Amino acid sequence: MILNEDKLNSQLNFVLNKIPFAVLMESYERRLQFVNQNFCQLFHIPLSPEQLIGFDCKLAATQSAPMFSNPTQFLERIDEILTAEEFVSHELVELADGRSFLRDYLPIINEGVHDGHVWIYYDYTEARTMEYHILHLKKFYEQILNHIPADIAVFNKKHQYIFINQTAIRDESLREWLINKDDYDFVKYRGKDSTFAEERREAFNQAISTKKVYEFLEEGINREGAQKFNLRRFQPIFQENGELEFVVGYGIDVTSLKKTEEYARQKDIIFAKVADLLDVVVIVIDHNFQVVFVNAAYESFFGIPTSQIIGKEIEAIAIDDTSIIRKDIVLYQQTNYAHHTAKVYQVKDKYGMTKYFSYSFTPYVQGKAGNVNYAVFLSDVSDQYYAVAELQKIIDKERRLNELKSGFVNIVSHEMRTPMSVIQSSAEILEMLNDADKISKPQLQLHLSRIINEVKGMESLMKELLLVSKIEGGKMVFKPSPQNMSEFIEQVIAANFSPYEDGRQIVLLLKGNEHPVYFDRLMMTHILKNLIENAFKYSSNKKSPIFRLRYHKTGVSILIKDFGIGIPEKDIPNLFKAFARASNVEGIKGTGLGLLVVKYFVDFHKASIHFRSKQNQGTSVLLELKNHDT
Repeated sequence: MILNEDKLNSQLNFVLNKIPFAVLMESYERRLQFVNQNFCQLFHIPLSPEQLIGFDCKLAATQSAPMFSNPTQFLERIDEILTAEEFVSHELVELADGRSFLRDYLPIINEGVHDGHVWIYYDYTEARTMEYHILHLKKFYEQILNHIPADIAVFNKKHQYIFINQTAIRDESLREWLINKDDYDFVKYRGKDSTFAEERREAFNQAISTKKVYEFLEEGINREGAQKFNLRRFQPIFQENGELEFVVGYGIDVTSLKKTEEYARQKDIIFAKVADLLDVVVIVIDHNFQVVFVNAAYESFFGIPTSQIIGKEIEAIAIDDTSIIRKDIVLYQQTNYAHHTAKVYQVKDKYGMTKYFSYSFTPYVQGKAGNVNYAVFLSDVSDQYYAVAELQKIIDKERRLNELKSGFVNIVSHEMRTPMSVIQSSAEILEMLNDADKISKPQLQLHLSRIINEVKGMESLMKELLLVSKIEGGKMVFKPSPQNMSEFIEQVIAANFSPYEDGRQIVLLLKGNEHPVYFDRLMMTHILKNLIENAFKYSSNKKSPIFRLRYHKTGVSILIKDFGIGIPEKDIPNLFKAFARASNVEGIKGTGLGLLVVKYFVDFHKASIHFRSKQNQGTSVLLELKNHDT
């Protein structure tokens, strides 16, 4: 029956438009059924609520995702909530424009069926702003200092740390430990020589005594054991009465500048000229994982000047996953053997075109100092890659054909052997009883019924095999026309499932305003018969399946829900493969071809089909069919 919801909708509209919250209701298929004016105002939607009715909420969410601070997380969280089908209360949502919302979610359950979704949003911006105002004031300057690309520390009169920024010490626990301690404590903690602590103390005292900025160059070793240079300054800050308040210390890493000078002196002119003549991209990396040379092919391909990469660490190379290069270098440093990791990089050239580069690297000794450098070679293998990809497509197609043939042999040998055995057994029994003149009418009827049922089963299998063959051979003609979908469904159910063989009747629900739907009658009959048959077949001794047809502006959606054995999660990706059946259907007849044909026919209609299932709880199949003009 078609439900009249006008009166209920009128009452709901009055109430929901008066509450001070943004409310959106959508159907199970995610079609917008109601939205109040507060929702349009909250999200700056330039349309009225009435104009939004019937919109695809999944598409709308995707289009509006950039409004949120983390679009990907926003969409993934919606999917998690819809999958869980559980109430959600006061979940915080951050927007890209700085606003903060609280969100509630309520699943709509109607007659045991999940019928839709309700979303409620509250503007939490002002409250959240007040909440963070004090923290913002406290951390404002600290955040600025933490993001300055220099080592910054603040000392008290005793040369003890009272603040250290993240650039100076990345380890948060170490930064906290060092507060109210000095460099002598630090070197003792690290087990290092105290020389540099003494030099810093002397520079600190010089800055205080001269009341001026004191600058010095500090040479040291970084965590990787490489030489490091820092230009350090101490700036004393005095109060108006001349008393020292604190001292600001800051340092700038000038290692790259000094190394660039050294690299310029060591650069091999002959190697550079030869490398610049190659079509292969050449990148030279030193033992500290810094780029010391790139050839002309690099700049020609990527459009990036060499000056922007020389002296930088290998992560500056315009390719993804430079960890492969780093791992190969580390492995060579540990084993003194040039292992080679096979890798093909997918990169964009300076024109934005996708290219494929194979990677290789070679260690070599550079200069009189005997330092080991590493030459990385990137060769354009795009033509070979595309050729291999085409070949792989051919191989995959051949593999699928072989799987289809193998599956055909297995299914036929299995599905034919059993019915033939039953037919032969029944025929022999009838022959024996007839010869002995002891055959009775019930015995005759029993064995004839067995023979007829098995013949029908073999006939059904052969029909499905012939149908698959006809589709695969491109001989299936798609003939859609505008038809009354609700009448068609009632006819299919009446002719085949009224009632089902176990006496159950399917529960039919029709919703929305009827309109003609374009579909191929023969194909749609096969689709519905298969899906309804499965709903009954795999829910034996359970309550009757539910069939719901819903009309909406852009087409129709069909939901078939049973309460049977369900489908194991690991089997769902294989549902539309030839001869594939779920792992929990033992003892239930089937060929593994039904859903394959269904998927073919769904694709003919340019429709979509989705399964949602929980083992031992049932399965829901959603078929969405668009209008002809969309």
